Amino acid sequence: MNAQVQFDRAPADVQQLRLPPHDVGAEQAVLGALMIDAKALAKISDWLGEGDFYRKDHRLIYRAICALIGRGDPVDPLTLGEWFEANDLADLMGGMDYIYELDRNTPSAANIVAYAEIVAEKSKCRQAINIGTNLMERGYSAQMESQQIFADAQHALSQIQASKLRASLVPVKSAMARMHAELLERYQCGGGLNGIPTPWDAVNDWTNGLESGSLTLVGARPSMGKSAFAIQLALHAASLGHRTALFSVEMSDKQCMARAVACQGRIPYAWVRNPSSDNPDAGLYWGRLERATADILAMPLLLDATPAINRMQLDARCRRAHLQAPLKLVIVDHIHDMKIDPKREARFEYGEIAQTGKTLAKELDCSVIMLCQLNRSLESRANKRPGMPDFRESGELEQKADVMIGLYRDVVYDPSTPFRDVVEILRIKGREMGIGASIMLQSQLDVMRMDNWIGPLPVDDRDSGKPNHRGMR
Repeated sequence: MNAQVQFDRAPADVQQLRLPPHDVGAEQAVLGALMIDAKALAKISDWLGEGDFYRKDHRLIYRAICALIGRGDPVDPLTLGEWFEANDLADLMGGMDYIYELDRNTPSAANIVAYAEIVAEKSKCRQAINIGTNLMERGYSAQMESQQIFADAQHALSQIQASKLRASLVPVKSAMARMHAELLERYQCGGGLNGIPTPWDAVNDWTNGLESGSLTLVGARPSMGKSAFAIQLALHAASLGHRTALFSVEMSDKQCMARAVACQGRIPYAWVRNPSSDNPDAGLYWGRLERATADILAMPLLLDATPAINRMQLDARCRRAHLQAPLKLVIVDHIHDMKIDPKREARFEYGEIAQTGKTLAKELDCSVIMLCQLNRSLESRANKRPGMPDFRESGELEQKADVMIGLYRDVVYDPSTPFRDVVEILRIKGREMGIGASIMLQSQLDVMRMDNWIGPLPVDDRDSGKPNHRGMR
């Protein structure tokens, strides 16, 4: 602005106080520009809020301007004065002289975005100060565990960082250029997957890889192999150089690593838990364990085994790790062991957890896999293969997920089944993928693995080829 509104000079002792970061001139410029050109609000309204202004009267003026523009009224000192009177806020403004000054002293609206960015930046600095002050007060009070205090602060800081990622409607030129470059690269390389490969060929054929920006939900009842699925997937992605974060809400870090070395080294998990030298294959197993350990240590694999982690902690820790080096895959095992607010409906809480995963996938440009428990009600059915309604709080979850997968093992319910070595991957939902017949994998859960099925599937001749009591032919 060419001229700023002058205020009474503060006493010398007050001037020496450290005031929060702010720029009164930039705030005045934004408000004055909107009084000149109401259409300029469209350039800033999706990322500059009322709370970003330092002065209370500026917040009220911005609120009034947004309200007037929203209902199609002109914005000038007269209409603003009428709005304040109608909303019983005139006393808080201290008269209309200041609004007339803003109107007279703003030369144009040309630089409103630049001034608004200054206002937003100062607001972020004040938010950071508030977070620090809150952190200090909570630390002194000692009314909760330090890890929760740290996690809440990390989440709050990550939200400030995330709010910098402003987006808007733009010409498709840049997006089209990126898409064309990716297609050209794959074409010149003879094709290939769009996303991170899984360990299973048929799953890759269906998903085209785990694509960045996508949220996949994997549901199963207990003992179906969810954790083995998650760990094998994490190891495979990390072995290919994709930085992977594995959150094990259910198991300890020791249990995770025991399963990981069993999977990587194809070692019986029972022996890893109790590595007895009396076993005739102990020497073979120990050699495999050493190699598997070295392989895993060389992978870009991160592990968090915090029990009852909440969605804010998940969000903050992913963003902090991503700032250190980009994450390409995040796996959570599993969301129904995460901490939720008992005062709120569970369906909303799990919906927000899934939304956190979806937001992380899009903003960090990574793939997110979240494991889920299924409703007990399917246990009463003859065919116990899960579908979309079997996911706990399915109404909220299915809206967020790009892909939904079910895991099923017939042997869990029928020990005499000829399909005892089969793990079914049920294709429940897949945008642009289609759904249909299950994908069959070879169960190797004694070594915490699932492998591609080779050869013909078993035949259930107990009922002359008719569908058995589980629904499988």
